[in-house]
Amino acid sequence: MPSNRHIDLHIHSTYSDGLLHPAEIVTYASRFGLNAIAITDHDDFSGFAEAAAAGARLGLEVIPGIELSAIHDGYETHILGYLYDVTSAPLLEFAARMRASRVERAEEIVQRLRHLGMPISMEMVKMRAGQGALGRPHIADILVEEGYVFSFNEAFHKWLGENKPGYVPKMKLMAEEAIALVHNSGGLAFLAHPGTGTGIDAIEALIEMGLDGIETLHPRHVPEMITYYRELARRNGLLETGGSDCHGARRGEMMIGTQAVPYAFLNEMRLHRSLTGFPESA
Repeated sequence: MPSNRHIDLHIHSTYSDGLLHPAEIVTYASRFGLNAIAITDHDDFSGFAEAAAAGARLGLEVIPGIELSAIHDGYETHILGYLYDVTSAPLLEFAARMRASRVERAEEIVQRLRHLGMPISMEMVKMRAGQGALGRPHIADILVEEGYVFSFNEAFHKWLGENKPGYVPKMKLMAEEAIALVHNSGGLAFLAHPGTGTGIDAIEALIEMGLDGIETLHPRHVPEMITYYRELARRNGLLETGGSDCHGARRGEMMIGTQAVPYAFLNEMRLHRSLTGFPESA
């Protein structure tokens, strides 16, 4: 396999809090010269079919991906799942439950904002989200459009961020449950962006829970972190993944493909995956 082949296994679409539709992401990734991608929407994988179809047309590999919101030792932890069976009943049931929970959460946020003097409506939020799962970014965009804040960042800093007046916690799995959900669906479980606040004790605990790998390459990982996490993965026999964590260009440049993630990561994931005995669904 040529060493100049690259992938991006951490991208968000309109099915969670990204700005681009799955087919648009595939088109952009193909033009950028990537060889494979995973759309890792938060707690949902509804965009996979659209992305896979676009990938087949453009000759770009699209593998199943998801980013699960979890809790470990009282702190939010994100678990990336790859190469799972997209027809898995447990995963389909979980995604449906999360979509319903997102609607309930958005309704409560809208009610809080209305009481705070910002009379937006659920109809506005649903229209903004389109086919995607409702989330705070859609509400933030509306607050900007309606003139209640000057920017997307201000919406979160003043109203929607954690412990702010409009904040409503979302439903989360325990980390062990998230890892088990991925494994029970035939996939591999990775710790997302550990450099954003996951301590070594937590990582070691997650490894004991059956973690398959670590996201070593991420925009918020400085070179020293990358070296540290790659060595940590090597010592513990863990796989590596990486990606841009792109949500679109809402906060600046389009990040897709900006991390030089080697195709070898995906080869190693597939080799490990084949040892489980589950057929890959991609």
